Amino acid sequence: MIKRSRVKSNIPVIYMKEGDSFICYCPAFDLTAHGDSFEDAEKSFAVTLKLFVEEVTRKGTWGKVLQEYGWEKVRKDWNPPSIIGQQSKSVEIPAFV
Repeated sequence: MIKRSRVKSNIPVIYMKEGDSFICYCPAFDLTAHGDSFEDAEKSFAVTLKLFVEEVTRKGTWGKVLQEYGWEKVRKDWNPPSIIGQQSKSVEIPAFV
């Protein structure tokens, strides 16, 4: 019998507002969800994350997925990539009218 264990980790979630929509983005799993309100976006993200976890668990590919997303294995635990900063960059985008 295979013993199942769980690893608890805190993952960063970035919240943005685009027009009238609220966006939740999780770089640790490259997941995005949105809603018409902050609360709706959080609920949508919770569903998205739950489905992601269920699917990766069903496929049995956690090790591969975590490595793909840059997680680091430390002893028996996995640590997500760290966000070390955030800044705005200037960019010129051609406007086609």
